[in-house]
Amino acid sequence: MKRFLMIGVAGIAGALCRYFVGMGVGVFWGTDFPLGTMLVNLSGCFVLGFFTTYLFRLTILNTNLVIAIGTGFLGAYTTFSTFSLETVRLFESGEAMLAVTYLGISFLGGNLLAWLGFTLGERRFVRKREATKEGDL
Repeated sequence: MKRFLMIGVAGIAGALCRYFVGMGVGVFWGTDFPLGTMLVNLSGCFVLGFFTTYLFRLTILNTNLVIAIGTGFLGAYTTFSTFSLETVRLFESGEAMLAVTYLGISFLGGNLLAWLGFTLGERRFVRKREATKEGDL
């Protein structure tokens, strides 16, 4: 039961963060292009890539906390459904080039940032593991 509660609380925090980022970006950027959703999804890709290879593999984190961060917070923070709907809306409003740009940046950028986070997390984890082994000698 504790795990479910932690996921729920983290999900609320992730959804609120997504909402505030979207609102904040909308105030400064406008709403013609869904930059807020794109930034949320791109940052979520990087963070999840990093977390899955570094923080989630460290034994210092409680399993419930790991699941709450990954599934709860990041699951609610990022949004594929909003991305899809905004893409359709761009196409429907005659903004095909913006829609294709949004698709391209989101897909390529998301995969690139997930890879970058994964790579940085892996390097950091390997360094930490090697430093621990050297300290044990």
